[in-house]
Amino acid sequence: MAKKREDFRHMKFCRGLERLVYTIYSEETLTRARLKLTAFTRNRKMSFELALRFMLDMGKTTLCTRLNRFFANMKDGSPVTQQAFSKLRSQFDHSPFETMVRDLVEEEYSGMYDLPTWHGMHVMAIDGSYLQLPRTQALAQEFGTRGVGNGPSAGISVLFDVLHGWVLDPSIGRTDMDERERCKDHVAFLSSALPNIAEKTVLVLDRGYPSQELFEEIQSKGIKFLARCSTAFHKAVNQASMGDSVVLLKNEFPLRVYKFMLPSGDVETLVTNLFEEDADVFPELYSMRWGVETSYNEFKNLLRVEEFSGKTPNSIRQDFWASMVLMNMVAIAQQEANEEVTKKQAEKENKHKYQARKSDLVVTIRDRFILASLSGRTPISENEIRQLLDLLAQSVSPIRPGRSFPRNPRISLAANCQLKSHL
Repeated sequence: MAKKREDFRHMKFCRGLERLVYTIYSEETLTRARLKLTAFTRNRKMSFELALRFMLDMGKTTLCTRLNRFFANMKDGSPVTQQAFSKLRSQFDHSPFETMVRDLVEEEYSGMYDLPTWHGMHVMAIDGSYLQLPRTQALAQEFGTRGVGNGPSAGISVLFDVLHGWVLDPSIGRTDMDERERCKDHVAFLSSALPNIAEKTVLVLDRGYPSQELFEEIQSKGIKFLARCSTAFHKAVNQASMGDSVVLLKNEFPLRVYKFMLPSGDVETLVTNLFEEDADVFPELYSMRWGVETSYNEFKNLLRVEEFSGKTPNSIRQDFWASMVLMNMVAIAQQEANEEVTKKQAEKENKHKYQARKSDLVVTIRDRFILASLSGRTPISENEIRQLLDLLAQSVSPIRPGRSFPRNPRISLAANCQLKSHL
């Protein structure tokens, strides 16, 4: 029985890899993705399936170096040129990678697994950010410009499970995106694609989002929310007394307001439609939103998504969605590696709790699991997964609640060398 439980614990990662393989080799994937009917109808050195496998290898070296390394690992003959690959990828869109993300999320939130909750609720955060793009006229026209020098920039928004580390609904669009409209899109996705999760979700929002229209939209979907407010939001909220109170907005819309003093002496204002919870838990709940900020740090600094492998709108979207696939595969590995860490640390008297180091997880998933598991229709073996997760459990970092991350983290060279020596 113990052996079966051990196998099941590592089965989630295996199932995730199997879903990626299924999508890559599905005829439906090619039918939906190709941009003209004649694409990939002849045998070529790099097939559609091989192109997808290559693009999931998120190594951040030059495209030429990546192609040489990929073909050496795959043993598929001499690599195609950078120019040939660029022409090839222009024949299909980003939909294969979006499908992978959607399929992974569908399974993870299907009810098959026990997921972390707060007071019985899933804690989700929505936040927007921007990606610096290569300086081309085509990208400036497609996505818009912003910042010093008016460089091309894309606006991105994510629905993020802050307790579980998963990106449920990512999007990429123009840099002048309306974050409230993107928020409505995420809410619509949650309520339609994952209704069983939506009814048990509290959505945590920063102070740029509050509007009565948005709150009514969220509540109409049966979703709870907690939002930080600025003084520009509503007069009735500004006039609410310190502590816990209820105000009525337009059309008698009730809103619970909790005002409290920060250590700095500033007054913080939170509003919510959670009427059953004790108000003193709201600051802790709002602080969980930090998880989405951390995820953007990992997305930009560990996955280095802004080092795009192409300079067309299509290639930007392909790279973005491929990165989202990797983000969620890392989340699966993080959970399973953390279980190994907990088991190893159980008999030790440590000051802090520990978790597997995320930077090492990213390197290992990118350089080992993706290449090995996608080299054919047969996924990587469970025994090999267990060995690598056991290794990752030896590379840990302490969990320090409230500690901020550095602006430009660097992956530990020594840790990477140790990992690669076992690959």
